[in-house]
Amino acid sequence: MSESPASDCVQFLRGVEPRLRAYLYYAGAGREDMEDLVQETCLKAHLHWGELAGHPEPAAWVLLVARNLLRNRRKRVELERRAVEARKPEAHRVDPRDPVERAELSAAIQEALAALPEAHREAVLGKIWGGLTWAQIGTHLGVSEDTAARLFARGLRALRPKIGRFAS
Repeated sequence: MSESPASDCVQFLRGVEPRLRAYLYYAGAGREDMEDLVQETCLKAHLHWGELAGHPEPAAWVLLVARNLLRNRRKRVELERRAVEARKPEAHRVDPRDPVERAELSAAIQEALAALPEAHREAVLGKIWGGLTWAQIGTHLGVSEDTAARLFARGLRALRPKIGRFAS
């Protein structure tokens, strides 16, 4: 028998800690989260040592506690992310009936398109306003279908910051 219940708990935690760390790591907890979760789990084990010492499978109890803590942390992070997203100001949506807003949007699109490299601009114009397929755009530009799609995607990425204020 060991010296005290506290030393029994410490000995148990030293033995289970490598498994606990491996479990949390492979469950997808990042390094920082893993360290925090190991500490939280060990604290709970210490606080509940009286009940845990008599548990038929104390290591399983510890892993279950760690799993629940990880799940709760992920839920909290997701809720925080949603709260931050909800606080972001919405982009101004253009009222299609307002000729001034339509003209402003049109001018912004033309200016943004003019700033694109020619191949990107042609891919965007061909796909969005021309209704062309990747094969047709590729033929028009003298590139493969895949390259036409990449040019389009790069063009859109370049346009987004310039006209993103008009739509979410």
